[in-house]
Amino acid sequence: MAYKQNNFYRRWQQTRQAGRRGRWWGAAARMAPAAGAAVVCLALWAGLCGHTAALQADTARLEAWCADAETRDACTRSAADRAEAEALQADADLAAALRSRLARCPVLDRTVLERLDSAGQTGIRVELRSYDAVSGALELEAVSEQVMDIPGYVRRLEQTGLFSAVDYTGYESVTGGYALRLHCVLAAPEGEAAE
Repeated sequence: MAYKQNNFYRRWQQTRQAGRRGRWWGAAARMAPAAGAAVVCLALWAGLCGHTAALQADTARLEAWCADAETRDACTRSAADRAEAEALQADADLAAALRSRLARCPVLDRTVLERLDSAGQTGIRVELRSYDAVSGALELEAVSEQVMDIPGYVRRLEQTGLFSAVDYTGYESVTGGYALRLHCVLAAPEGEAAE
């Protein structure tokens, strides 16, 4: 019987050890998801701490770079250059606008004077009394030996295309013929509309 007792004892020991192992494996199986979650959370926390440390290091480097006197001087020069470039661009835009406006202004030049002379006949003398460059207004005085030449001269001036308006108040008798006072406004150059 001692042999059987020995077997019972062994079985009891094996059962007891199996129970211990089963409880440990059961506890380990119940704790595994929580332990896995804890490991994942620790890994995320470590990653965030590392990322935060890297950002802090970058921020410290940028602050040191911004505090550097050479960098501040370069930024000041850059801001001054930018302001100067903006001022130059504004001046260039103003110059372009002025050129555009001047291109549309009527101009009294040699060709206009030649056309004025050619509009007159041989018996008509024309004198320029005044010229306003801003408005393009001309004050002319034409002297003709015969009164019949005056309406034809006014008509020819209107037909030259040089003027947007030709006005006269009439004529008067002067020594050597008849004088006609004309007020003419130069037209804008062809292809340009006057403002």
